[in-house]
Amino acid sequence: MKLHRIAIVTALLLVFGVALASAQNLLQDNPHAQRARELRRQSEQAIDEGEYNRAYDYALEAQEESRKAREWAEMMLWAYRAGGARNRAQERLSFVRGIDAQTHFPDEYRNAVGFYEEGQQLFGDERYQPSFEAFQSVLAALESVRRVTVAADVLPRYYEVRRIPERRDSFWRIAGYDFVYGNSREWRNLYEANRDMLQDPDNPRLIQPGMLFEIPSIRGERREGVWQPE
Repeated sequence: MKLHRIAIVTALLLVFGVALASAQNLLQDNPHAQRARELRRQSEQAIDEGEYNRAYDYALEAQEESRKAREWAEMMLWAYRAGGARNRAQERLSFVRGIDAQTHFPDEYRNAVGFYEEGQQLFGDERYQPSFEAFQSVLAALESVRRVTVAADVLPRYYEVRRIPERRDSFWRIAGYDFVYGNSREWRNLYEANRDMLQDPDNPRLIQPGMLFEIPSIRGERREGVWQPE
């Protein structure tokens, strides 16, 4: 009887610990928390049936599931934080590319891209906390980047492909714009400079709105910034 009483007390203490940990977990779909609650129920049922050793085993397993539940919840929290930090880093990188940070702030831009690539790798490996820190470093690296006024006679260095229903952008049409080359026959200069970013690099017709194409200088013209429609 003494051993039975010890088993009951131990089991109840373990079950109480599981209940406390589960109550603190706000993620209702946590699979480990759900399993811990089910094991707690089985442990209590075993106690009612006088199956003290079985109750003890259930309680031990429930305690382990509770530990996993806390770890899972913490990982999901960091995943959420890292996802938000990644979005902010993407937005900031998009902005600084638009003001030609590559030219005016090359070191800051290069460092930021490095941090972003590191964050992406860590995120893919489900190492969310260091991923969050890497994405935060992107913002820190670009903190001093600002818009620089460009002289009026400077041509744009980048062009963002537009969605124009009546006259769809293509390398041929883009090359014909006055601020690009003013000659559609120069389209291959654009294509060769940007083919690596195409979904199918061998198909120059397959370009998508939102792509940011570099406009290489072909006659020594000075180019900076991204073309902005009036």
